Amino acid sequence: MNTVFLAGDGVEVAKSAMETIIAAMADVFTLSGTVVSEIQKQPVLLFCLAAGLVPTGISIFVRLKNAAR
Repeated sequence: MNTVFLAGDGVEVAKSAMETIIAAMADVFTLSGTVVSEIQKQPVLLFCLAAGLVPTGISIFVRLKNAAR
């Protein structure tokens, strides 16, 4: 998406752009929290999430074990 700024003061444009980005980040964090809360309420979804994280934990453990040698 190409954004065109027609304002004369670049500082105000940058300030409003940063405010927009910060507001969007807050919305993303709120949505993420809602998703995690809903997953915790459903045992099947919670099991699927845990099952997906187990291989990641194992790979981290193996890498740490190999790094200690």
